[in-house]
Amino acid sequence: MIEFRNVSQSYKDHKVLTDINMTIQSGEFVVLIGSSGCGKTTLLKTINKLTSLAGGDLLIDGVSIRDIPDIALRRRIGYVIQDGGLFPHLTVEENISLLLETVGMPSEKIPARVDEVLEMVNLDPDTFRNSFPAQLSGGQKQRVGVARAFSANPDIILMDEPFSALDPVTRGELQNEVVKLQKRFHKTIVFVTHDMDEAIKMADRICIIQNGQIAQFDRPEEILKRPVNAYVEEFVGKNRLWGNPAYIHAEDIMKKAVIHISKNRTVLQALQIMRHNTVDSLLVTSGREHRLEGIVWLKNLQEVKDYSASLEEYVTQDYISVYADTSLQEIIDTVDYDASGIIPVVNHENELLGGLTKSGLLATLSKRYRRDSTEGAEE
Repeated sequence: MIEFRNVSQSYKDHKVLTDINMTIQSGEFVVLIGSSGCGKTTLLKTINKLTSLAGGDLLIDGVSIRDIPDIALRRRIGYVIQDGGLFPHLTVEENISLLLETVGMPSEKIPARVDEVLEMVNLDPDTFRNSFPAQLSGGQKQRVGVARAFSANPDIILMDEPFSALDPVTRGELQNEVVKLQKRFHKTIVFVTHDMDEAIKMADRICIIQNGQIAQFDRPEEILKRPVNAYVEEFVGKNRLWGNPAYIHAEDIMKKAVIHISKNRTVLQALQIMRHNTVDSLLVTSGREHRLEGIVWLKNLQEVKDYSASLEEYVTQDYISVYADTSLQEIIDTVDYDASGIIPVVNHENELLGGLTKSGLLATLSKRYRRDSTEGAEE
């Protein structure tokens, strides 16, 4: 666990960080983001003491970094920067071996560990072991940098805009691989970027820095839905939420006032309600909690001869419902609106909360293509 307690930093007369209070849990992936010069890289470097604290304190697993010798601290922390930060005069194997020697790994175990971490980042050891950095592509250099950071099995890994110089395809591949490695090995990763899409894709929580202070520190979903101020809203982009359907839930887009009828009503009453509202089906509920019992279809009721019959006899389960917390992405992937008509939205006690319609879904999806004029200003 990493704890920032009133951390501050200044360069000459310029205040870079002011009263930073934040806790990063063990095994968490946290992204620091903000406009150029906001202090995010300075904040990152306080963790491994590449930048000293001017005020406050920073604790790792309950111990102040002031009480941990610099070299001992850095041996416990992996560090990845742009272009991998590789030594140009050393081969890939030598770049990784040097770190392993520094942390005291026995020399006879180093070659096997080098091969292991190269395979971990999808680099064939026989092909790349003896290559020099100049012989590698940008993506390959970054893979080696990541392999080196993981090689000594540190609990914490710091990554300072490691993918910013890469092409979009390579960047996307490495983003996916780093997230998989983090989940697999349960590392605490603190990652600096200026790219909000990258932050959303990778982070458990995002910390947005504004003028050396924390503007908002929360899960991506919460930041997208509820930015705390105008700076965060502008930085995130007003329409960015709609381009991330995994963070939009049924309860966010449902129509709350949906037409439904008690199962104790009659066929005639159901027909009247359908005709009045120009619908071909009704959701059927019971009790004061409006527990969803099923659906009745116009085509079935039109065949009934006794209009005074209880509606309960004609309720079917011929419908698809979703929970309030079902994501828009899941709805898009699994629900056939043409076959289903209105989709009831229920809670986990099966109480009716609202409904989704095809027109509502299309309206929601259209928002992801509306580009706010300020969106992307941070790129």
